[in-house]
Amino acid sequence: MNASERAKEEKKIKNKRTGRTRMIWGWILLIVGGLNVIDGFRLFNISFVEGLQGIAFPLILTLVGIYLIQNTKKNVAKWDKYDVLINQNGNTPLPMLASKMGLPLEQVRKDIQQMINEGFFRDENGNVGAYIHGEHDILVMMRNGQPKEPVEKTVKEQREAAKAEAEAAAAEAADKERRKDEYADAIGKAAAEVSDPDVADSLRSIESSVRKINRKIERRPELKESDSVRQLREIYLPKTMELVDKLTHQDAGPEAMLEIKGILNTCAVAYKSIVDKVYKREDEDTLIDIEVLKQTFEREGLLGSDFDVK
Repeated sequence: MNASERAKEEKKIKNKRTGRTRMIWGWILLIVGGLNVIDGFRLFNISFVEGLQGIAFPLILTLVGIYLIQNTKKNVAKWDKYDVLINQNGNTPLPMLASKMGLPLEQVRKDIQQMINEGFFRDENGNVGAYIHGEHDILVMMRNGQPKEPVEKTVKEQREAAKAEAEAAAAEAADKERRKDEYADAIGKAAAEVSDPDVADSLRSIESSVRKINRKIERRPELKESDSVRQLREIYLPKTMELVDKLTHQDAGPEAMLEIKGILNTCAVAYKSIVDKVYKREDEDTLIDIEVLKQTFEREGLLGSDFDVK
């Protein structure tokens, strides 16, 4: 391919890439169709049927024009986004593109293959400059018919990245497990600090119940995925800790402090009820029943963003 032919080919590809011709035709159809629709409305003065006949074809032209314009804009925006993500000097894993684009992997394969077929990727000599490595789902950029970067290197990097990601996820999960008794530790510490023996008993009871629930979940890890356990750990335990914090920091008036002590006593009963139900279900697949605790917080109006005890 000589310089003149290459220039023509590049111009043709650029036209496809920017959608220039499609956009021009879209606007032509939109304008011509729109003007004829407006003109066709005059026929309604003659008869309704002639009016419909007069605007039907121009309306179709108008709709086709709108479709061409919108569809072309959408495609050009998509190609632009792909261009930003694709490594033009090496290899690009298609799963990474799918993740970044927010599209199914099969759709990304189809899009990239279309870009290759349309000639969007060319090497220095004007030849096809990319292909999809089917076995590993990698877009491989080429120079003189050879990959710019070894596919094996990219595969190795992918495996190492996946391994690192899995290790990070495992470490995070392990860290969460190590922290699962933090609430119990904090409640036990508060029990040792308060002077009211009744409140201390309530706090020790809650601490004991929380630890027993954690032990149960350790033996039956599948419970962690249940809605009831997530609510217990993500809603009710943090709410209980808010009460404990207000109590230990004396962050409320005298009347509110009495109210907090009463609620903690009720919570102790509710947590013990959860423990009783959990351990009675040792050999069953039913979930942890937190209804009593839920009713306790709802009755006291404590399920908002903050406690309303001041």
